[in-house]
Amino acid sequence: MKCGKSRVFVQSVVVMAVMLLLVTGCSKKTPQQVIDVNAAMARAKDNCATVYAPNETTSLQGEVDQMNGLVDEKKMKKARKEADPLLPKVEDLDKTAQDARAKAKADAEAALKAAAGAVAQAQEAEAAKYNAAGLKQSEGKLAEAKASMSDPCKYLEAKKLADDATRQANNAREAALAEKRRIEEERRRAEEERRRLEEEARRAEEDRKKMFPPTYVVKKGDYLWRISGMERIYKNPIFWPIIHDANSGKITDPDLIYPGQELTIPRDLSEQQMSNKLYRLWTSY
Repeated sequence: MKCGKSRVFVQSVVVMAVMLLLVTGCSKKTPQQVIDVNAAMARAKDNCATVYAPNETTSLQGEVDQMNGLVDEKKMKKARKEADPLLPKVEDLDKTAQDARAKAKADAEAALKAAAGAVAQAQEAEAAKYNAAGLKQSEGKLAEAKASMSDPCKYLEAKKLADDATRQANNAREAALAEKRRIEEERRRAEEERRRLEEEARRAEEDRKKMFPPTYVVKKGDYLWRISGMERIYKNPIFWPIIHDANSGKITDPDLIYPGQELTIPRDLSEQQMSNKLYRLWTSY
C-alpha cells in the first residue's frame, strides 16, 4: 500500500510540474497585441513617419520602448495592457504619416513644375549668356530635386531644393535682363554720342563753310591778291596763285577779274600742301 500511494503521489507531482511548465511557457510568450503594435510602428516608419510626423513618432516610440521593456522583463500581462491602447495610436500615426507624405509629394511636384518653368524663363532670357553661373546653379538644384523624388521620405527635401531652384532661376533671369538692359543702355548712349558728334561735325562744317566759303563772287574793286588776303579766304595775299590755278578756266589773265565772277576757293589742302603748291605755281609763272 505504501508503495502504491508513493507512486500515485509521484505521478501527481509530475503532472503538476508539467502543467506549471506549460503555464509558465505560455506566460512568457510575447502577446499578440505587442507584436501588432511593433508591426504598426514599423509600417509607420516605412511610411516615413519620422519625417512627416516627427514629434508624434518620437512620443509614441517612447511608449513602444516602454512596452517592449516590459516584454524584456517577462512582464507579459503588463506589456499586453500597455499595448491595447497603444495600437490605435500607432495606427493613427501611420495614417497621419501617409497623409502628410501624400501632401508633401503634391507640394514637391508643384514646386518642381514651378522650378522647371522658372529655369525655362531664365534660359529664354539668355541667362546662359549673361548670367551663366546663376543659371547653372538653378539647373543643378532642379536636377537634385528631381532625384530626391525617387525617395518617398525626401519629398520635403525635394520641395526645398525645387524652391531654391526657382529662386536661383528667377535671380539668374533678373540678372540677365538687367545685364541686357545695361548693354542696351550703353549702346543707346553710344549711338546718341555718335549722332551728337556727327551733328557737331555737320554744324562745324556748316560754320566753316560760312566762315570759309568754297566760292567767292567777285565784287567791284577786287583783285586776286586782295581776295586771297581776306579773313574768310586765306588771310594771306601771297596765296592768290592757288585761286588763279583753281579758276584757270575762268581767268585768262590773273590781273583781269570781273564783278559777278564766281571763283572756286580750294579748301581741301593742308597748310603744307598749300605751301608746296604755291612754290610750284610761283616757279611756273
